[in-house]
Amino acid sequence: MSYKPFDADALIEATAPLLQLQIAQDYRPGVKQNLKTAAKMAALVLQVKLPDDTEPAPVYRP
Repeated sequence: MSYKPFDADALIEATAPLLQLQIAQDYRPGVKQNLKTAAKMAALVLQVKLPDDTEPAPVYRP
């Protein structure tokens, strides 16, 4: 699995005020870990190459 690492602390510092969030210091490690997990999941999705003419399914059937 390859993904570009990002600075989760910088992301928290930049976006929390924009979203008017006050994140307590006790919660920052958990928020940081969740952002890292989300980045890994996004990297997996971005690895899937789809043709330009791909259309979404009209109805989801598992």
